[in-house]
Parts: sequence; structure tokens; C-alpha cells
Amino acid sequence: MGTLLLKSLACVSALACCQALATEDSGTPGPGRWEINTGASLELLDGAGTLALPDTEVNYGIGEALQLTLAMPLVRLREDGARARSGWGSATAGAKWRLLEDEGGMSLALFPRFTWNPASSAARRGLASPGHSLLMPVIVGFSHGGSAVYAELGRNLVQRGPHEWQAGLKATKQCTETFECIAELEHSRVPRDGSQTMASAGGKWRLSDSVIVEGSAGRDIGGGREGRRRLVLYLGLQLLR
Repeated sequence: MGTLLLKSLACVSALACCQALATEDSGTPGPGRWEINTGASLELLDGAGTLALPDTEVNYGIGEALQLTLAMPLVRLREDGARARSGWGSATAGAKWRLLEDEGGMSLALFPRFTWNPASSAARRGLASPGHSLLMPVIVGFSHGGSAVYAELGRNLVQRGPHEWQAGLKATKQCTETFECIAELEHSRVPRDGSQTMASAGGKWRLSDSVIVEGSAGRDIGGGREGRRRLVLYLGLQLLR
């Protein structure tokens, strides 16, 4: 089971731990503005579960088209027949650069992210994937009115494990004046190790100009890789300033 969990952690480490909605959009906070996402993530596998609380990501805007990102969750892991373990998980730092945003609603962005272990003991205890990894995705978006579609494709280069391809497709719609509906498909593939596909649904409820409640639920629906996720939940706040 330890190997299975490490494979799962390696998959999600570059995706802000366990959030069910992981496909990025091309947006950035804006010059001098902060976007802080913090909440709780739960991932259930057969015979094991991972809770990230807090699951926090901090974003800062530099100019109109650049965003700096830093994330590191506090992870609690529980396996059948073993004592629960907790500690800091993998840390992720990245920079999103929006290359294009035209009047027709098309956008294009790059969002490389580097993930590493701040504490070597976290990998030994199964709380984080060993070594480091570099995810290099391209994000393409199309928006019209209150709806948008985003597609993401990238290569995840893993130091102590096989490299993988990751892809995502996200659709958003402004269902009401204050609530945005979101649906998503996430797919990853490792040569000779199989693939994994997760479907998710959720939304964002804007309480004010600076506070948004986020929630989502997802599960694996296809693929033959080990570490099938039976349920992935996220509930949190997005703070803007």
C-alpha cells in the first residue's frame, strides 16, 4: 500500500495536493494583487485516505500577465492496519505567464511548476513523493459571455519515478449572478504504468468582492493505474486583495 500511496502523491503533488478541480485557467490576479486559496482536501483510495488541512496556495500578480505561486499542504495519511501519520507534504512553486488574450475570447498561458520535498522524512513516512518534479503545461482558453472552456496539456518530469503526461479539460458557466458552475476531466498517463482519468464537478460562490467559497467532488472513472481514487473532495475559501 505504501508504494500505491506514493504513486498517488506523485500524481497530485504538482496539482496542489488533493483538490478535485485541478485544471488551471489562464487568468492572473492582476498587478500587485493577492489570491489566496485555503481549505481542506480529502482523497480516499482502497484501504487508505489522505487529508490535507490546511491545503493552501498563495498567488501574487506581477503586471497584467504574470502570476507567482507557492503551495504546501499539511497532510494526514491513514492506512488500514496502521497508525495515522501527519506532517508537511510536498511544496510547489510556479509562475503562470499569459501569452495571449484577444478580444474574441481566446487565451494562451504557460504555467511551469516545480515540486520538491522540504523535509526528507516526509517521503519516508509516505506523506510526499520522493525527490522533485517539474510540470510544464500549456493552457488554452475560450470564453464567451458567462461561459468558458479551458484545456491543459503538459509533461511532468519526475526525478525518482517515471515521467508522465497530464491533460485536463474544464468548463465553467456563470449559473447565477454569484455562483459559477464548474465541470472537469483530468487525465494522466505513465508509459508502461497505465493511465488514470478523474471526473469532477463543483462551483464557486462569491460572498463579496474579496471572499469566494469553493467546493468540488470527483472520482476516478477510468484507467488501469494503481491507486484508484474512490472519492476526492475539496472545500475552501478564495481570498482576494
